Amino acid sequence: MAQVNVIGRITADLELKTSEKSNPYVRFDIAENIGSRQALHTQYFQVCAWGEDANRLMKAHAKKGSLIWVTGSLELEPYTKRDGISIDKRMKILLDNWGFVPVGRGGSSKQEPTPPEPKIPPKQEYDGIDGERDALPG
Repeated sequence: MAQVNVIGRITADLELKTSEKSNPYVRFDIAENIGSRQALHTQYFQVCAWGEDANRLMKAHAKKGSLIWVTGSLELEPYTKRDGISIDKRMKILLDNWGFVPVGRGGSSKQEPTPPEPKIPPKQEYDGIDGERDALPG
């Protein structure tokens, strides 16, 4: 899968939902402005966050207008437009990580999510090298 990093604004307030298998999730759109002043346009990405990522978004009070960065797996998903007839495709991001983008003069956003706990493997015992080597097959 393709990995993507996007910075954009959340387009609507988030709503935590629960799947049929009782997994919490949040689905929302972010708008990214691209181009220069003469050719500025906006593209939209749908973002899907599951489990602890969804809970972190809600606890951090991410909402409409929040400027965030997201990383995740990119999928092209077909959907039916509002007219109920036309079919189009949209970019969908399966969220891996996210955070608020600092805003304002030298200050940071007041909405700082708590980072996930790092997963550090347990330290393994090491006996060192004794100087003896096995013969190579041959």
